[in-house]
Amino acid sequence: MLAWLFRRFPLLRLVPGLPPLFDALLMGVTALRRPERLRAMHRIERAVLSWPGVTTKVHRFGGTEFNLGRREIGHLHGHGLLDIPFTRTLRDEAVQSGWALPHHIFPQSAWVSIYLRSEQDVPNAVDLLRRNYERRRAQDAERPQRADVL
Repeated sequence: MLAWLFRRFPLLRLVPGLPPLFDALLMGVTALRRPERLRAMHRIERAVLSWPGVTTKVHRFGGTEFNLGRREIGHLHGHGLLDIPFTRTLRDEAVQSGWALPHHIFPQSAWVSIYLRSEQDVPNAVDLLRRNYERRRAQDAERPQRADVL
């Protein structure tokens, strides 16, 4: 939705803080009009934050970004759109199986999108986020640890 605004009104890109503000408005509308979607979003956030090492921050385009260390495992927009950065192989598997859709703005990328409608969508969303979390943990385990320089 914000991408549509930026395409129609390119100067909006220059307004600092606009994406988080816009996303907060979307969350307010979601709370008023789709409380079941908001409950689903909160369940996902609670589940993901229960995993060791996961933190959150405000995503640069608005929403809640879930990180393992400095690496993003996904982000959730205020209207219930979940975006997850996968490898191309995992992305193709998720899309072909119907678990997710190609990314809503960059469909040719390795990202996927999941539109949350109700709490019934939570298990699939959490499962895909967990797959990405485990992938990131495995990548971190394979990396040689930097020795502290004294």
